[in-house]
Amino acid sequence: MESSHSKSGVALCVEGGGMRIAYTGAIVCALQNAGITFPLACGISAGASVTANFVAEIPWRTRAMFVDGVESDESAHYGGWLGLAKGDGYFDADYLYEGCIEDGSYPFDFERFEESPANWATQAFEADTGRTAIWQKAEMDDAISMASHVRASSTMPMLMKPIAIDGHVMYDGGLGRGAGIPVDIAEELGYERFVCVLSQVRGYRKSAIAPVMRDLYFRWAGRYPLVAKALIDRPAVYNETLDHLAELEREGRALIIYPDAMPLKNTTLSYADLDAAWKAGTAQGAREATRVRDFLEA
Repeated sequence: MESSHSKSGVALCVEGGGMRIAYTGAIVCALQNAGITFPLACGISAGASVTANFVAEIPWRTRAMFVDGVESDESAHYGGWLGLAKGDGYFDADYLYEGCIEDGSYPFDFERFEESPANWATQAFEADTGRTAIWQKAEMDDAISMASHVRASSTMPMLMKPIAIDGHVMYDGGLGRGAGIPVDIAEELGYERFVCVLSQVRGYRKSAIAPVMRDLYFRWAGRYPLVAKALIDRPAVYNETLDHLAELEREGRALIIYPDAMPLKNTTLSYADLDAAWKAGTAQGAREATRVRDFLEA
């Protein structure tokens, strides 16, 4: 990834969290609907989808993918545990990223994405090397290329089928630097001020992985032990990133938006629950807009 000197302006950083994005993605869409823009929008995992939609100015697609889809004609692709048992993954990644663009179910306006003055970036975890791969908008060739990189960033271990990019099998960017909170991407690109939308309430901390799960991770990972190690190390890295964000907040360099509540799990597929979360996130986003504008103008 190309390095950069200090950039003016504020970067938008959106954490993932699977279907929790039905709440936090609604916050982002509410900010966009309020006319708020950023020179950089970066996200990891589900946050990569939301920020790509943000840059392309298609907020409707976030709701379609993370709320309405579970009751649509495409609902079978959300799979659940039956899909996992069949080998398609808990989420059918073949369809929910490239496939739904190819068949027109969830089109992506790549021209608007490409022509936007805003940059976009995401990251994924290389299973063989343990390296965090970071990509920017200029590296995307077309909508399918963008979707493949979002998919790489979103591939939850044990729940989704991975793909290879540049000869490396890729897993969820949350296994890499920052543990899913993309402030590290924005910092590497030279930004010094951040609006961060997180997927857990203020005060949340991840707990250490139990020994029985550590053994399970290594057995599952097989020839990719670095994936197992990243899963085990992730709670500590995540908590360190929260501490870093708290320091940035104290310095006045970060505005952190925590959800007022988080009623969803990363695997939630109940339309009623997702719709209620979307409405709550939309209301919170509308309230946050003034605070965000004040921060941008400071």
